Amino acid sequence: MSDVDVRKRVKVTWSDDLSHNSEEDRERERQAQLERELAEQPVKPVYEPDELQKLITYIMKMTTLYDLRDEDWNDDAKKGIEEWLTEPKALILCVYFKGDKLKASSDVPMSPVYDLTYFLRQPDYVFKAETFHDEIVFGTFVDSVEANLIQILELMYAPYFFAITTWPDSVKSEFCSQLHTFLAKLTDMYYKMLGLTVLYIPREGQQLSFEKASTNRELVKRLEGVVVYWTHQIKSCIEDQSSVASQKELLCPSDEYEFWVYRHENLNALAHQLQNPAVKHITKILVTTHSTFIHQFQSLCEEIMQKIKEATSNIEYLQVIKQPCAILECVVDPDEISNHIPTIINLFRFIWMESPYYNSETRITNLFKALSNQIIILCKNYIKLEELFDGQTKKALGEFTKCIDCCKKYREIYDLMAEAHSERNPGTWELDTGSIFNYIDSFVQRCFDMLDVCNCMIIFARIDELEVISKPMFGGAHGDQFEAKCDQIEHMFHDALDNVKAVANTILDVQAPSWYDDILQFRTVIKDIEIIIENLVETVFEGVNHVEEAVIALFSLHNYSKRKNLKRIFKRKTADDEVQEAKKETVTSRGTYVADLPSFAGRAALLRVRRNRLAYLKKVLTDASVWMMPCSNSEDVIMHVNRLMGAMDVAIRELWISWTHNLDEKCSAGLNKTLMRKSAENPGLLECNIDVNILELCKEASHWENLGLDIPLYAYQVYMKSKTVFYVYESVLAVVKGYNKILDSLSEEERQLFKPLILVKCS
Repeated sequence: MSDVDVRKRVKVTWSDDLSHNSEEDRERERQAQLERELAEQPVKPVYEPDELQKLITYIMKMTTLYDLRDEDWNDDAKKGIEEWLTEPKALILCVYFKGDKLKASSDVPMSPVYDLTYFLRQPDYVFKAETFHDEIVFGTFVDSVEANLIQILELMYAPYFFAITTWPDSVKSEFCSQLHTFLAKLTDMYYKMLGLTVLYIPREGQQLSFEKASTNRELVKRLEGVVVYWTHQIKSCIEDQSSVASQKELLCPSDEYEFWVYRHENLNALAHQLQNPAVKHITKILVTTHSTFIHQFQSLCEEIMQKIKEATSNIEYLQVIKQPCAILECVVDPDEISNHIPTIINLFRFIWMESPYYNSETRITNLFKALSNQIIILCKNYIKLEELFDGQTKKALGEFTKCIDCCKKYREIYDLMAEAHSERNPGTWELDTGSIFNYIDSFVQRCFDMLDVCNCMIIFARIDELEVISKPMFGGAHGDQFEAKCDQIEHMFHDALDNVKAVANTILDVQAPSWYDDILQFRTVIKDIEIIIENLVETVFEGVNHVEEAVIALFSLHNYSKRKNLKRIFKRKTADDEVQEAKKETVTSRGTYVADLPSFAGRAALLRVRRNRLAYLKKVLTDASVWMMPCSNSEDVIMHVNRLMGAMDVAIRELWISWTHNLDEKCSAGLNKTLMRKSAENPGLLECNIDVNILELCKEASHWENLGLDIPLYAYQVYMKSKTVFYVYESVLAVVKGYNKILDSLSEEERQLFKPLILVKCS
């Protein structure tokens, strides 16, 4: 850039000298100073329209910004360039994107930008179109500090330091050596973050012939240091056989293919760099000086070509799995994944058996691990944890179950195809199965963990999108206490569920081991809840006196009985105690009956009451079986109930038969007896003479009729008159009782007065 005289602006000072004789003199001096200042200020350039447009076009073409397009140049940006060109005092022009809008300004942006192209001028310098490219200083800054630092050091400062001749040789050699090392490491680090291997090529010594450069021992030593670092870079690139993806990322078969494409490109780029004349010049210098470091570097350069050949071959063979894996990546439903697995595994076998470089067990194992990762990713995408925590537990149960089945099918298909391969080629399928299915097993276990969480949400928190689960309700004096205990259980579970929700991002991340501690903490809380429920069940059943209350209590606690660990305590509450008690009572009280009931029908009625009780309990339990947890001995209990009810029916029938056998076919003859007679035990008194057997027959017949059993015809004829018989019987008893009472109240003397009446015969 040519030097331009910089004119300093004259500072304006106003004279306050009071020696002036008049105000007019001071005014003239002030005007003179202003004229001198204006004369020294540069005049703004006036461009012809064509020249101005040409300068603007130059700046537009020299601007290098990411994704800059012709249509991005708006009128405001062009106006900013024009203002900068016509304002000589503006030293810098910045062109950058502010959001999506391109902006050109003579001010540095105050907010961060992705990249920025700058143009510099000398103060008060006026550009001309024909010399613009020679006079302008420009460049581009990007958001990477490393890239800007490399550019400034390598292109601006390093050539200056290398050209210094005033420093002592030892100082310059040490400084330049450290500068080379710094630039080499900085360049390597910056491009390695971009996934590239880029060599730092020093500019020092490029202007010298290799003969002259080889005589400079300090220069050769510095170049040897650079070549040693090149050797390290090339060796790292060659030995890099694993994907460059993050360790926290699950790699898929398509990633393996992309890795080899990347490796092929990286090796080719490295080989291209080695063809750089500057690299060859440095190599020639070190060969001339018989450097001990150049031989390893040259052998690595030859090895690069072999690695390029290997990468090319692997790309050709891995390309066969590209389309099937792309189709697999589009699968949404885990049930459909198993349809694609056999094809992909067969292609893996083809690569294993045919590829000259990809036929190692380690690489095929990695390929299967990538397939396992792909299946895990598809299952993770299918599972919607946010919907689960929003309350869709039944849907989540189906999702986790599908994913578990999918992983199991994958394992079954793998084992089946491995077995078929081994039968055809014994001993050739020796892959690390544990490594292949390590993440699969971990993912399946996490799905089982979440199945447990889903079930707990339904059982302990009553969260179910398909069914409204009622809150447990209890009667009795302690009902409020029991309900408060259920509320406590829900609060405890919600706290534990919130902790699980807080680590939702690690639940299905098979590379996050922290989940094992989280689920252990959750299960500890669930264990405490189960203990509380066990104590609650025992307390509730302490106040239960019969089966109906037990069924009601079980219904209130029914939701808890779905928990596997609690089934044991609920099974103990569904035993057949009352059935056994009824059986025992039937045997021990076989001959007893209620005092005011007849002998045969009374015993039969008692049996019928017990039978009806059993039938009612059977109906209650049968109706409750719709929601009650299955009981292992339920069928035995029902069988015992049916047998006991049948035995009671038989006993009732036997009592009826015994009664009918004890009946006298001429029982109606008892109706012909006189109603009253003189008492043989109490002379002078009367007693009822109605046949007691007739009364007993009527009572028996009445109860047998209620029991639904037939009455013999001869007995039925008597029973039909039972109302009259009992009416007459009650009337006769009243007469006899009244007559006897009157006689008992009379003394012997008084009885003599009524002797004619007392001696009257009873008819």
